Amino acid sequence: MQTFTHDGLTIAYRDEGAGPAIVFLHNGGTSSTIWREQLAHLSETHRVVAVDLPGFGASPLPEPATTLDAMVELIASLIGDLGIGPVTLVGNCMGSNISVRLARAHPDLVTAVLAVNPLTAASFGGGDIGFTHRMKHVAAGPTRVFRKVSRRLPVPKFAGSPTLRFQLGPKGVAKGLHHDPELLACQFRSDQMPALLDVLDDMDAYGDLDTADVPDTVPIWIAWGEKNRVLSRDKASGLAEHLHAARVSTIAGTGHLPMLEDPGVVTGLIEDLIDANRTVEPTP
Repeated sequence: MQTFTHDGLTIAYRDEGAGPAIVFLHNGGTSSTIWREQLAHLSETHRVVAVDLPGFGASPLPEPATTLDAMVELIASLIGDLGIGPVTLVGNCMGSNISVRLARAHPDLVTAVLAVNPLTAASFGGGDIGFTHRMKHVAAGPTRVFRKVSRRLPVPKFAGSPTLRFQLGPKGVAKGLHHDPELLACQFRSDQMPALLDVLDDMDAYGDLDTADVPDTVPIWIAWGEKNRVLSRDKASGLAEHLHAARVSTIAGTGHLPMLEDPGVVTGLIEDLIDANRTVEPTP
């Protein structure tokens, strides 16, 4: 993997293939490994760049904690430094929110966005672990203490597989993804819990998409895992209107990681999005 630094933030990223560029951004709790099926297929016809966001995968945990806005500018700077814009952005969870905000802030850098399981305050708050965000507003003091202690505690080995299984739908469980070595390695990184808690602390910023209309300058598609328990698509039902999403898909039998649970469907959505927004070259 290669590294890139902007404004004090360092990230690792994979850069493969040649052709029109696609940039992949993962969810909190994993790394760029979730896109391995898409990278293998799409690198044959495209330049694919998959980022480990700050504190995840091979990227170091930033000190002090970074913010959503800083990560948007970090990815924008990476695209500019590589000279690959405009790109198709594909994100999962927090990666979707970053992608949409980047398209809003820098539409010249983005051709289209596929937002898989988009993380907002509403979608997270309505999920099965949404209480971890709500408790901040009803018990601020105890929440600060709990998160401070949690930063120092390693994830016990017995918790890795159940934590992954919680994120999966029936298709992912049937494939045994909760025993996947690369996904489990993400769970046990020492930076993993602090990085996740930094996202929780900045959750109100992610809630901006729940209310702010995003100009339709850049085409946006949304895809949800049908059995996602981490995020609630029902609580984020107004998101498609706010984002002027041209297409909203539900991927049957999948949870929070549909790109691994049903990779062909996700890869097909990416290809369809690119085809739908392909620039027609003028006739000489």
